[in-house]
Amino acid sequence: MAFSERVSRLGDGLMRRVWSALAILPLVLLALWAGGVALLALLALAGIIMSYEWVKLLASTQPRRDGFLLSGALFTLLLVAYLASPGDGLRLLLVLLFILGGLFWLFHWRVTPVVGGMVYLGWPLLAIAYFRDSALGGFVLLYVFLTVWAVDIFAMFSGKLFGGPRMAPRISPNKTWAGLMGAVVGATMVAVITYYFSNALVSLRPTLPVILLLSGLLAVVSQMGDLFESALKRKYDLKDTGSILPGHGGVLDRVDGLIGALIFLHLIVLLRGQPPLQSILVW
Repeated sequence: MAFSERVSRLGDGLMRRVWSALAILPLVLLALWAGGVALLALLALAGIIMSYEWVKLLASTQPRRDGFLLSGALFTLLLVAYLASPGDGLRLLLVLLFILGGLFWLFHWRVTPVVGGMVYLGWPLLAIAYFRDSALGGFVLLYVFLTVWAVDIFAMFSGKLFGGPRMAPRISPNKTWAGLMGAVVGATMVAVITYYFSNALVSLRPTLPVILLLSGLLAVVSQMGDLFESALKRKYDLKDTGSILPGHGGVLDRVDGLIGALIFLHLIVLLRGQPPLQSILVW
């Protein structure tokens, strides 16, 4: 395909994505920055939608039951995180995993739609609550979300414009190594902006080379999260997890990379044992 034709096709699909993104991004960013009830409502709504998309993605034999159980469990975790603390929500997640896992094993029900969904969806939702509850949590989440969005945008642009060898043709034929390089470039740009803003606004002394390395790793992790969901779609013969977002598919289709990034960063925070801002930006 000629380069000019690639540019034309990219522009056709891009505008549809841009308009639908602009319709929801202000609300998402406002809720992330405001925290409190606004964030609880956003995460609860996302959790309910993603629960039913997840059980559909895994071809649950009891989608209504599993969707109800999963969404109810996620809402309970978020409510505990709001009323008590995100740490209590994480501890409850571990308890529920053992309880529900045992019940599903006892009744010979399929485990992954509900128990697997609690890990795959519950962990990142609680990570958002955990980050936001910390000092300057809005700044931390802004860095995470902007990085993942930059990864998605630059990966799409460079992959469609330059093409080249595919990363995993059996899983996701559209993903190329050029797209991954573009993703790293996008994450690096956000890292540089974050570095200068963190110096100017929050009086931190971050280490630029480490932040650049971390953002590059985030780009890779985000792309791996995308590939993980693509592998599930291919296994269960599903094109999109939903159709709630015009031009984007379902909510899970848009946050697969974000899920991987949030879990990755939360693991770093837990291992370093410092508040999220310091654990992520100060080394």
